[in-house]
Amino acid sequence: MTFQLQRIDTIKDHKIFRDFSWPHGLSDFKKYNLIYGWNGSGKTTLANIFRAIEKKLAITEGELEITIDGKKVAGSNFPNESSLPQVRVFNRDFVSENV
Repeated sequence: MTFQLQRIDTIKDHKIFRDFSWPHGLSDFKKYNLIYGWNGSGKTTLANIFRAIEKKLAITEGELEITIDGKKVAGSNFPNESSLPQVRVFNRDFVSENV
């Protein structure tokens, strides 16, 4: 079964994010997503969150909650969660581990 990440509901006190809530009116994630922004805007932090989903690693700094197919999942529960979606992150960590 394939699970779909719908949104990142909240990020509190995690890296650059102090109190992020998914804005009303912002579309949910789709099958493919492009994230871009200014330097220092949180792109690397988001990539690290997606990497934690990919590797089923707990988010232990701050609080994080995502929605997967209508189900809320805390970042601290990623290692125990069977419904995490398949995510692939191609960042510096990926290159270091594979190239």
